[in-house]
Amino acid sequence: MSRRAAKVLVLGGGFAGLYAATYLARADVPEGALDVTLISERNYFAFLPLLPEVVGGALGQEEVAFPLRAYARRTGFRFLRARAQSIDPQARQVRTSLAVIDYDFLVVALGAQSSFLGNDEVARNSLPMVSVQDALRLRRHLLRSAESAAQERDASRRRQLLSVVVAGGGPSGVEVATEIQCLLQRVSRRDHGLEESPSITLIHGGDRILLGWDETLADEGLDILRKRGIDVRLRTRVEGFNGTTVQVRPKGGDADHLRAGTLVWTAGTRPATGPLAECGVELPDSGHIPVDEYLCALGQDRIFAAGDNAWLPDPRTGQPYPPVAPIAISQGIRVAANIENATVGRELEAYQAHHAGKIVSLGGGQALVDILGWHAGGRTAWLLYRAVTLLQLVGARNKLRALTSLLINRLFEPADIFDH
Repeated sequence: MSRRAAKVLVLGGGFAGLYAATYLARADVPEGALDVTLISERNYFAFLPLLPEVVGGALGQEEVAFPLRAYARRTGFRFLRARAQSIDPQARQVRTSLAVIDYDFLVVALGAQSSFLGNDEVARNSLPMVSVQDALRLRRHLLRSAESAAQERDASRRRQLLSVVVAGGGPSGVEVATEIQCLLQRVSRRDHGLEESPSITLIHGGDRILLGWDETLADEGLDILRKRGIDVRLRTRVEGFNGTTVQVRPKGGDADHLRAGTLVWTAGTRPATGPLAECGVELPDSGHIPVDEYLCALGQDRIFAAGDNAWLPDPRTGQPYPPVAPIAISQGIRVAANIENATVGRELEAYQAHHAGKIVSLGGGQALVDILGWHAGGRTAWLLYRAVTLLQLVGARNKLRALTSLLINRLFEPADIFDH
């Protein structure tokens, strides 16, 4: 008598979810032992580290995203485009926007969403950067701002339209600030002949940008940004934005007001935990799911969490693992391997991080690299950044497509097109 296939539901189509589903589809188990379904609101996977280059125009949506349905069909798992609404651990069911689905094992890898720290005005008027749509929306907004500035007679209003504030001095904030500067400088001068230079201000609440990086390397990055004309303000936080003025406050100082037409928000994210509200899992204020060393949700049976959703301290530092792609990928694979182990009767294995280092682009052919204690900056680091990001893309077709677009845009300036 054949044994029923164990039903595995993977919630989320980001790095952790995709790699978990891919591993499970190819797991070393008896044929038909696993029935794997990936559920995601979006029908595509997006390579989020390259979103700043979508803003700058070096890459388009097609180069950083690919359809999940076709990939699932080729790889051997099911894909369901739906929104996970709630989880019932006792019944082992997930309620989605389409149906109630049973599971034997559940992987929660829903990723992150913007957190505006309770500031409704900032949430309403700023532009976040957590999805492909966000990157395209920001690009269109910037091109419209440059178009409006070219038609504006009032010099003060022109400066405001060409002024952008970026909140957050982590890798995302640093990369998007440099891409915005390159984009606005290109279109304002080349397309519109404007004499005003775009004004880019990076606001960061910490003592230095790129927290967690080697201090000397982070200081080198800060020096490069300032030499390019980006106004970096440390120990400062954004308090409000009404669409024309950003209110900021230095630590221990009085509020300052920056006239700007755009506020880009990269200063905070939190796990997307909507379906967990009725799950019975007690979540900390951060919204993460506490997990054990096997990435099993504490107090839950057969529920795993990975990537931005999992809270597991790094034994070397005592701090949670950073929300970066290599960690999400390795956790997704470890979760899948433990489900494989449980299916064939092997012991679960503890998660061990595989995160060799950090890399960030500074635009203009420069980057910073901190890998296995090796620190580098400048052109060499940028070439390594480019190679690493291309290699991390899923599938040969996507790698080739992205490389082709980058080469074309290197030889010919990108076409700065937007719709109204």
